[in-house]
Amino acid sequence: MTPPRPEAPSRARVLDFAARTAELLERAARTAAAEASSAGTGTGTGDAVRRLRDEAARAADGAATLVVVGEKKRGKSSTINSLVGIPDLLPVDADVATGVHIAVRYGEHPRAVAHLRSDGDAPDAPPRTEPIPLERIAEYAAVDPRTGRPRRLDVHHVAVELPVPLLAAGLELVDTPGVGGLVGGHAELALAALENADALVFVVDGSSELTGSEVEFLGRATERTAETVFVLTKTDSYDAWPAVVERNRELLARHAPRHVEAPWFPVSNRARRDAVAAADSGELQEAAELLAESGFEPLEALLRRRIAARAAELRLANVVHVALAALGVPLAEQELRLRSLQQEPGLAAEVERAEEALRLLQPESAQWRRVLTTGSRDLKNTLQLGFRRSLNDVRRVAEAKIATSEPAALAEEFPAELEVQVEAVWLQLDNAARRGLAVLEERVRRECSTVLDAGNAGGHGDGRTDGSGPGAELAVVEDGAVIRAERGTLLPEMVHSTHRDGGPLGMLENVIPTVGTAATFGTVIGLLTSSVLLPAVASYAMLAVLTRRRRQRAELGRVRGDATRHLNRVLTELTTEIPAQITDHVDGLADRLGLALDRAIADERLRLERRLAEHRRNLATSAAELAAARDRTKRRIGALTTLRDEGLALAHGLAATGRPDPDRS
Repeated sequence: MTPPRPEAPSRARVLDFAARTAELLERAARTAAAEASSAGTGTGTGDAVRRLRDEAARAADGAATLVVVGEKKRGKSSTINSLVGIPDLLPVDADVATGVHIAVRYGEHPRAVAHLRSDGDAPDAPPRTEPIPLERIAEYAAVDPRTGRPRRLDVHHVAVELPVPLLAAGLELVDTPGVGGLVGGHAELALAALENADALVFVVDGSSELTGSEVEFLGRATERTAETVFVLTKTDSYDAWPAVVERNRELLARHAPRHVEAPWFPVSNRARRDAVAAADSGELQEAAELLAESGFEPLEALLRRRIAARAAELRLANVVHVALAALGVPLAEQELRLRSLQQEPGLAAEVERAEEALRLLQPESAQWRRVLTTGSRDLKNTLQLGFRRSLNDVRRVAEAKIATSEPAALAEEFPAELEVQVEAVWLQLDNAARRGLAVLEERVRRECSTVLDAGNAGGHGDGRTDGSGPGAELAVVEDGAVIRAERGTLLPEMVHSTHRDGGPLGMLENVIPTVGTAATFGTVIGLLTSSVLLPAVASYAMLAVLTRRRRQRAELGRVRGDATRHLNRVLTELTTEIPAQITDHVDGLADRLGLALDRAIADERLRLERRLAEHRRNLATSAAELAAARDRTKRRIGALTTLRDEGLALAHGLAATGRPDPDRS
């Protein structure tokens, strides 16, 4: 018989544990500061408490991010509207495409906020926000169907909050820009967004099997997300959709096998919309039948029970990890102090050795400084190379668009699609910088951790270095963009050249090159038919056709020239701006990391000096005073140990169950 599944720790238990840990650490820090003999032993407690409270807040308010992706007009926005039960929330008109990300998450009151880019004259200014009515989301987030450009160039993304049960379960739905479908910049932007997502919701419809661009995107998305869910829309319009699903599974097995086991959910947005209307009219039975027909109930259940639960598990595990790390430092302090109060032989020599090891970390020639210098240099080179490759990809996709598009489509769509590609370059670069800086921070910390943690080894009793010592969490990579788009976010507009065909000279310019061909054609017709009138008519018709074709070729050449010049101007702008930003940001963050470690090393040396002085004082203290101090220290160790053991049990429970129940509070 299968053993019963262990019960997962609830979110409330984990958050209560985090709150009690923060309170105890703050109380211990106040007590230590008030005791002259313990001066300086609480270094870093304030930062540890802040990190713990921040992590708990993220776990309490955080949601699993679902990036919704699909070709144009597959029903991405309609699917999000159906999931939240508001049919007209996001724009779904046939001639409207989403131009920026729209993030829909839980909030106690319905509201929408447009996040605006910084002014071009003040790129370092904080982003601006502007509350907007829900019915005006399209005005801020959609592409103008006439120009192909976003209606608002200053909008970075739109955030929507709704009091919807599905979102309250811990989900955030992100509608990705639909400009150009899953080709070019849209694909790159969606792939970059997946780096920070918990799941991919891929939307197709029942009209036909997966396209080549869809299969290619899914193959590239394999390593970007742990979870993929397929939604097949328009089941009410295409009766053959079951065969389409089977064919799609075959295509995935051949071209993107990582996704072949992903679940498929056939849905009808129309039935879901009718269900909402029936419920609003009080027809509850009809609403229930339409909801079951729509196919959204099993989709919502999976999103709630599987994806939201996994994200909750990770966030709760992070809270417990940060709490245990925060408890490790004061616990080690108190255990080492108890050893001193017990007048343990050899403790003074142990502290002096740790102090000497720290001294060796301070010179400019220290190994960790060399690792930081070479690591930051290598990171800059890696980011520069990745940026150049991204620009090559932008040029390749853009040149293919220029070479294959009709003049009208090229003039309307090319600037917007190029902007989406540039946005993808920024996001990819920021993701790469964030990963690289995290790796560099870990490498440098490891160079120092043995010595920094050695100062607390007596507290552990086993000499282990579990990352809970001073300097363990320097956190130089914070929330928000590492490399921010400044001038590159507001690209120059495409300049459309003009050519005057009017007037006598324009007419001659267009007609004369084709007169000879038209006359020859008329002569041939005359020889074949022996007619007088027919050759003239044929010559005139051929002249009109050739003149029109000449004008079309000239228009195509003009538009392609405009697009090529615009592409070159944009790439020149990026090449000018981004490399310098890469250097500045990596150097700045490396400097911050170096200063943080310098402070950690200096603080630890000061702490060791005070421990040594305290130990020497204890050697001269009376037995009665030592006994009282030992009792106080043992009580503090007991309180810290009790919390630590509770945290270890919570961590074990989260690991054993695989995921907590998000509905339990």
